Amino acid sequence: MPFESNKSYYSIGEVSKITGVPAYLLRYWERFFKELNPGRDTRDNRRYTNKDIAMTLTIKELVYEKGYKLEKASEIVKGGADDSDSDERVEEIMKLRKQMGKEKKDHVIAHQRRKELLQEIKGDIEEILRMLG
Repeated sequence: MPFESNKSYYSIGEVSKITGVPAYLLRYWERFFKELNPGRDTRDNRRYTNKDIAMTLTIKELVYEKGYKLEKASEIVKGGADDSDSDERVEEIMKLRKQMGKEKKDHVIAHQRRKELLQEIKGDIEEILRMLG
């Protein structure tokens, strides 16, 4: 599994964070690119796989970085990408996933530090109140 996660499927919000593509644009691309076709769950929510995420990154690169119009990008995608390109996408997904995990860990550490500081301040205030009587 490419991600350091036990998940097999990702929500559209998670894919949006991983790829940097807004959810509304992912929905539009699904209609335009037949190769980007995430499954659906019983509630009709999208279930993206690693392959869908790799396809999203390919489309993003073609449109944003290489400047292709959607029609041309669609032709290129239909032509298929070689395995090395797919491997690069998986590596990119892994890096993005790792970065998201690090940012989450940093957030947890900062939250813990704030909590400890507030508890220390609370203790100081309680001590001052006891001294004042």
